Parts: sequence; structure tokens; C-alpha cells
Amino acid sequence: MNGSFVRLVVSHLCSHLGFRVAHTVFPLTALTVVGASAADAALLMGLQTAGFLLVGLPAGAWVDRWHKTLVMVTADAVRAAVFLGLALVWALGTLRMEHLYAAALVAGVTSVFFDVSAQTVLPSLVAKEKVVSGNAWMMGVESAATVAGPVIAGTLAIVAAPVGFWLAGGAFVVSAGCLLGVRVRMPRAPGRGVYADVAEGVRFIAGRRVLLRIGVATGLFNLAWSATVSLLLAIMLSRGAGEAAAGVVIACFGAGGVFGATVVKRFAVRLGRSRAITTALAVPAPFTVLAGLTGRVPLWVTGVALFGVGASAVMYNVTQLSLRQEITPPALLGRVNATMRFLVWGMIPLGAALASAGARTVGPMTVTVLAGTACAFVWLVLVRLKADDGPGGGPDEGPDGAGTRTRPGGVSTRTPPA
Repeated sequence: MNGSFVRLVVSHLCSHLGFRVAHTVFPLTALTVVGASAADAALLMGLQTAGFLLVGLPAGAWVDRWHKTLVMVTADAVRAAVFLGLALVWALGTLRMEHLYAAALVAGVTSVFFDVSAQTVLPSLVAKEKVVSGNAWMMGVESAATVAGPVIAGTLAIVAAPVGFWLAGGAFVVSAGCLLGVRVRMPRAPGRGVYADVAEGVRFIAGRRVLLRIGVATGLFNLAWSATVSLLLAIMLSRGAGEAAAGVVIACFGAGGVFGATVVKRFAVRLGRSRAITTALAVPAPFTVLAGLTGRVPLWVTGVALFGVGASAVMYNVTQLSLRQEITPPALLGRVNATMRFLVWGMIPLGAALASAGARTVGPMTVTVLAGTACAFVWLVLVRLKADDGPGGGPDEGPDGAGTRTRPGGVSTRTPPA
């Protein structure tokens, strides 16, 4: 591995550690400090990913035009300022729900630019045959952050939940510092207008059945899964779990992701790319149902369920993201990544909004049962998926894991429900 790739991985780890700490600190602060309801906490969770709906499509066109590492450094700097400022507001005793809503929205919008840039830069830092391994590294450290973040946030909440905002801000500062040493050269898209650039990315995905089906399946899964997880913390706290215990349970999702990252390459080689993508989305079906029963089952059962979903999510995301990166021309990759993220991550705030509305009407636990059950059937969209669906054919992997390279227009892989 070259130095720039290592710096990117370390930056990705720090950035996602900051994000995951904040992701848990937000609802903990709302529930235990501001006195918000479960519905308010679910809405707050949704605002953290609302950026994919607001700027998801044009972000890709802009990233393809801009210097990628500069975009990532700027995103880190903005998020550091947001969380350190939020911690200061709390220290002054003036923290309100409006501050949390605004901070979640701004941090979420800047995260769009960071994530799209990271996915776009990676293929230029590793050899073509190492793209899957490179994505596995990125998903592995992201999953490690998903383990550590909730545990750290829950532990700090024993003192006071907003203390975690100080740590999150510091993590983004370190992430930005790592990126200053990344050297990458990528072609930039011609300046024909943002709307024309966005349309080109949309047409690329629409013209490749495999990418379109993956996008639809992932979007539906994220819609239902976000409705489930946005209420889990509030349910656990309402049933008597402490902040630290709840953080450990939530961290099981990341622990599963770490496991998934270690086995994904063998998993994809053994099954072949198409079956690996479909299987990885089908495996978590019983686990999503169990997660939906949170509040009706012991905490350790919820932890096991989150572990299973986390492992499957990383295997699915690494495989499908790598496919996408492989078949997309470098100058178009930012727009294709952003379009896919708009399609699939844009469903997360919608799911959280539905959970918030449902919690006010039928109750949080009814919402999680229905949403967790819905997740179990999404894999049917990918039945008989073929990695060479689409104009120009595409690569797939045979029993020995050897892939065949095709001209841009085939298919590639991708990462967490994204």
C-alpha cells in the first residue's frame, strides 16, 4: 500500500469515528439533556442524512469538477467547527433542540461531499486488481469506527452526553490533517453545466440494469432499516437500559461490519459477484426481524441482530461498490457515486421521518416491528441478478474468483447500504 492510500484510510477512520460518536451523541443529548421525545430523536437522526436528498445529485457533479482532497479537508473543517461550536453552546448552558437540528443538518450536508470524494478517489490510489481489497479496508475501518463510536458516546454520557461533541470535533481535525499528505491525480469533468453533468450520471445508472436494481433494492432496505434503527436507542432507554449499555448494543452493528470486512473477499470469490450481492442482502432477513423486536426481547438479542445486519451490510456494500467503481469511467465516477447515494441514502431521512410520525401515532415498538419485517423481503428485488446486465456487458467472477475486464459500461461494486 502506498502512503497516500494509508493516509486516506486513517482519515476515513477518524472521520467516521467523529461521525459515529456524534451520531449517537445527538439522540442521547436530545433524550437525556434537552428532554426530547422518541419522535424528536428519530427526526434528529434523519436530519444527519438529509444532505443526500438536498445536495446528493449536484454534489457528484461538483466533486468531479473540484480537487477531491481539498473537498474532503473542507468538509472535515466545517464538521469540526460545527461540533466544537455545539459543545461550546452546551458548556454555556444555552443548548436547545433547534441547535441540535441545525448542527445535524449542516454536518450531514458536508458528509455528502466527504463520502462521495472518498469513494471517487480510492480507485486512483490502488491497482485495479486491488480495488476490492481497498474497499474492504475502507469498510473495515468504517466498521471499527461504528464499533467504537457508540461505546465511547455511551461511556461519556455517564458524565454528560454532549461531552462527546468535543471528541467528535477533534476527530475531524485529525482527519483533515491526514488528508493534507494525500497525492492524487484524476481527470476533471468538462464544465458543461451542473444539470448536464448530473443528467449524465443519472443516464449511466439508468442504462445499466444491474446498477439500477441494486439502487432500488438498497434504497428500499435503507428506508425500512432507518425507520427501525432511528428508534432503537429511545426504546432501549425507555425500557431501563443505561446509556453505556445501549451504546455497547448499538456498537454490535459495527462489530459485525468488522467481521464482514475480513471475509468479504473469500465470500465474493466463493459465490461469484452476482450471487454474493444477492446473498449478502438476503442473509440479514432474520436479524432485521429480531432488531424490530427491540423492547420485547433481551438486550443481547438485539446486539446479536445488529451484529448480523452489520456483517451482511459490509459484505454487500464492498461487493457492489467495487463493481460500480470498476465499470464507471474515472471522470464520471463522482456523479455516479453521488447519484447512487442520492438514490439509496436519500431514503434514510425519509425512513426516519416515517418512524418519527409512526412513533407519535402507533408507538415506537410497533414501527420497529413493521419496519424490521419489511427489511427481510427486500432481497427479492435482486433475485436472478446478473453482473453483466446492461449495455456492453460487464465483469463477473467465476468459481476461481478471476474477473474479466470489459470496457466502461459493464458493472462494478459498492459499500454499506449506500
